[in-house]
Amino acid sequence: STTVEPEKVEYVHPLSQIVLEHLQCKRSDWIQRQGLECGLDIHRDGTFELKFPTPSSKDPSNTKNDRIWTSYEADEKKHYLTVQKGSIVGRFMLQDNMMPAWHSDKRSIPERICDAVDQMIEKIDTLDSSSSQQQQSSSTKQS
Repeated sequence: STTVEPEKVEYVHPLSQIVLEHLQCKRSDWIQRQGLECGLDIHRDGTFELKFPTPSSKDPSNTKNDRIWTSYEADEKKHYLTVQKGSIVGRFMLQDNMMPAWHSDKRSIPERICDAVDQMIEKIDTLDSSSSQQQQSSSTKQS
């Protein structure tokens, strides 16, 4: 008889888990279009990093440092979602642990996080469409 060893279970911080689940369940088509389906690393502290594919002829605007990641700034007691892609560097606060749980934002934490993810995707898509328009206009000028 063969024994199947359980896979190594990695800790994922609940805020990072909300981001990853939203990307997987609601934005999987975007993840595949961006080529992010193979670039996930989970860190020991439960944060993650999703790396964009390295530069290629398909998308020469990608750099080797292009990525999306979550982080926790201990001195600020804040959790962030950050993106670096081409000329975009954006940071979205996921949670501020200095704020009381009943502060003014009426949306739930998962709603706020999903909104932050969607804003990040919109910014990346805006950059991608403007850079592809620039590439098209420069190739038209060369013809």
